[in-house]
Amino acid sequence: MPTVTKRKNKDGSTSFYLRASSGYTLNGIQKRMSQTWTAPSHWKDERIQKELDRQKVLFDEAVKSGASRDGNIKFQVFAEKWLDEYAHKQLKIKTYTEHEKRLPLIYEVIGHIKLKDLRKSHLNSFYANLSETGIRADMKYKSKIDLKALLKKLKMTQVALCQKSGLSEQAIRSAIKNERINKKSALAICEALNLKLSETFCIIQPDKTLSPNTVRTYHRIISSILSKAVKWEYIAYNPAIGAELPKSNSKKPSYLDDEDVRRMIKLLHSEPPKYRVMIILDVLSGLRRGELVALRWSDIDFDSETVTIERAAVYISGLGIIDDTPKNETSSRTIKLSRIIFPMLQEYREEQSTQRIACGDHWKSTDDFVFTSEDGGRIHPDALSKWFKGFIKRHGFNENIHLHSLRHTAASIMIADGINIVAVSKRLGHKQVSTTSNIYAHLIKAADEKAAQVADKYAEELGIAPAEIIELKRA
Repeated sequence: MPTVTKRKNKDGSTSFYLRASSGYTLNGIQKRMSQTWTAPSHWKDERIQKELDRQKVLFDEAVKSGASRDGNIKFQVFAEKWLDEYAHKQLKIKTYTEHEKRLPLIYEVIGHIKLKDLRKSHLNSFYANLSETGIRADMKYKSKIDLKALLKKLKMTQVALCQKSGLSEQAIRSAIKNERINKKSALAICEALNLKLSETFCIIQPDKTLSPNTVRTYHRIISSILSKAVKWEYIAYNPAIGAELPKSNSKKPSYLDDEDVRRMIKLLHSEPPKYRVMIILDVLSGLRRGELVALRWSDIDFDSETVTIERAAVYISGLGIIDDTPKNETSSRTIKLSRIIFPMLQEYREEQSTQRIACGDHWKSTDDFVFTSEDGGRIHPDALSKWFKGFIKRHGFNENIHLHSLRHTAASIMIADGINIVAVSKRLGHKQVSTTSNIYAHLIKAADEKAAQVADKYAEELGIAPAEIIELKRA
């Protein structure tokens, strides 16, 4: 059996480093295989030990089968190796953590299958199953029993349940009040009280299914893992290539038209300065949400009237809000801003300085962030989205408008004004111009049709009457 080294991670979770000998090279040098398994932070010691024993068996099987360079290694064992040796080092932390969240469901279905035995049919069945009801991990649950009465019967306090389940007091209160909670919380309560999930909680909207785009996300994860298995010579081909996937439900980007932008700007005058400046800056620049939240005053050059994008804020469970690199290599950029935003930025900066002085030692920020909470703390990206959603609802804008729509609005303004698509793409920080062209194809077409009518002003010189132009357009 492999040796196990226990490690405590910075985010509070516990990892176990498994290592074992896999034989000797021709030169007599011992070969070793290793694997890291991280226990979910909310698991209790007993459950962690049980799963660790299983991981040791799986790893031992991989070592004994000589799977260091053949397809006998099981998908889950290889996926853990892929996470540790590739994803953790090469992928952005947001992408890496999102993959980690989805892998347990993948393991349930194909984790036990050896790479050499994995077929396209296995994946097609999995993707079809993902499209069925009851699969979503974000489904909400409500209690079917009187949890308050049960706790009284068990002589257990809510605080004791918090400690035993590892959940917050708010999560426990929500469950007792029969409010909606997530599956993770429902499972933790059932485990703490030794109850079955199906007998204790019911699913809200059980017919809700995963979107085709989410199913495609699972496919991309699997395909990425298998592509690396091919590159590392575990298998000869990637069985995910050509798998049957649901049709992508691509939607046209939602954005505000010129009249709505004008109305929104007027309405923002009565909103808190922080949000007023953030929203107007977003409309004028087309920044991504994370880029906006991560801005520092040193990124804004009042003399050259530019803003430099060097980072993006993301929220990672267990770590909080951190600054990551922008989405891709072309997302790091310096763009010119309209001069109308700078007086607003300067006024807001002065108000923030006054607020900082008033807070004194209680001011939290030391990183010179442009946008902060009242005490200088970091703004949660989701908090900004939530505030804007409320603003849209309060003032009767189209309900399909959300914070990212401001980025689309900035793009639509530029395209409508005839700005070259290459310049638009560069300003938005897209990796390729084709990305911009694909997203805003309908806007580009409309702008092109409008541009075609520019020559109408020469109708008189060409001997064409206005009425004839109208008939031509109708035709």
